[in-house]
Amino acid sequence: MIAIIAILIALLLPAVQQAREAARRTLCRNKMKQLGLALHNYHDTHTVFPAAQFANGDCSIAPPKQIPSCTLNLSGLVMLLPFIDQATLYNQLDFNHAFYNRVTGNGAPLCGTAAGMAANRAVIQRWLNPFLCPSDGHPKTSRLYKTNYDMVVTRGHTRCNEWVKQSRTSRTMFDDGSFCRIRDIKDGTSNTVAMCETIRDCCGNGDNAEWGARGWVKNGLDFGALKINLYVRSGTNFFPRLGEWGSPGSWHEGGMHVLMGDGAVRFISESTDFVLQRNLSRIADKNVIGEF
Repeated sequence: MIAIIAILIALLLPAVQQAREAARRTLCRNKMKQLGLALHNYHDTHTVFPAAQFANGDCSIAPPKQIPSCTLNLSGLVMLLPFIDQATLYNQLDFNHAFYNRVTGNGAPLCGTAAGMAANRAVIQRWLNPFLCPSDGHPKTSRLYKTNYDMVVTRGHTRCNEWVKQSRTSRTMFDDGSFCRIRDIKDGTSNTVAMCETIRDCCGNGDNAEWGARGWVKNGLDFGALKINLYVRSGTNFFPRLGEWGSPGSWHEGGMHVLMGDGAVRFISESTDFVLQRNLSRIADKNVIGEF
C-alpha cells in the first residue's frame, strides 16, 4: 500500500510543479502588463517615456560627452512608481540628492548631500513586488540585481546622453537621458521591445545598485546584443546566474517574457534568431519583423 502511494505521489508531483509554474508564469506576465500600462500612463502625462537612467556617474567631463551639473545615478524605474500604486513611496524621494554613490574620477560630483542620498537609498533598498518575478527563486540578498524587469537599452556603462547622438536607426526606446515618444517608434510599437526579463542574480560583475539606482554596469538590459538565457561568459558557465551584466533571461523554461511598445506581453524563445532580437530592440531600423 505504501509503495502504491509513493508511486502515485511520484506521478502527481511533476504535474503539481508544472501547474504551480504555469500560475507563476501567468502572474509574471500580468506584472509586465502592469508595467506596460505604467509606461503609457507616464507617456500620457508627460508626452514622453522616461529615460532608462538620469545623470549617470560614469559620464566624462571630457568632450564630446555631455554631462549633467551633478550626478543622480537615477533609474527610470523610479519614474513609474506613481503609476504602479507606489505614489507614497515616490513622494518619500528627494530628487535633489543622488540615489547611488557611483562617480568616476572625471565625472560630475554627486547631487545634494550624503544624508540626502542615504535617505533616498533607504527607500529604494526595499524589495518591490511589482518588480519581482515569482519564478525567480534567488534569495533576497544584497548582491542581487533587485529587479526582474528592466528597460531595453544599448549596453554600455559610459553611455552618457548617447540616445541623442545615436543614429535614429540604431536607437532603442530607452537609454541614458533618452526622451522617446510614441511617434519616434517608426517600426511600430507592436514590433518593438520596450522591457524584458532578467534573473536577479548576475555573474557578480559590477556593483550592487538597487532597482531605483544605476551603478557602474546596471543601465538596463541589452536585448539587441546579448542572447536570451546566456550563462556562459569568457568560457565560464555561471549557471544558475546569467553570465553577463545586462543579459535578458528568466527562470521560465525555454525563454522569457518581453513587453512590447504597445503594452502587449509576448513570450520569446531562447532559441530566437539573434538578428530578430536586434531588430525588435530598435525603434526605427525599418527591418521587416517576421513571426515570433
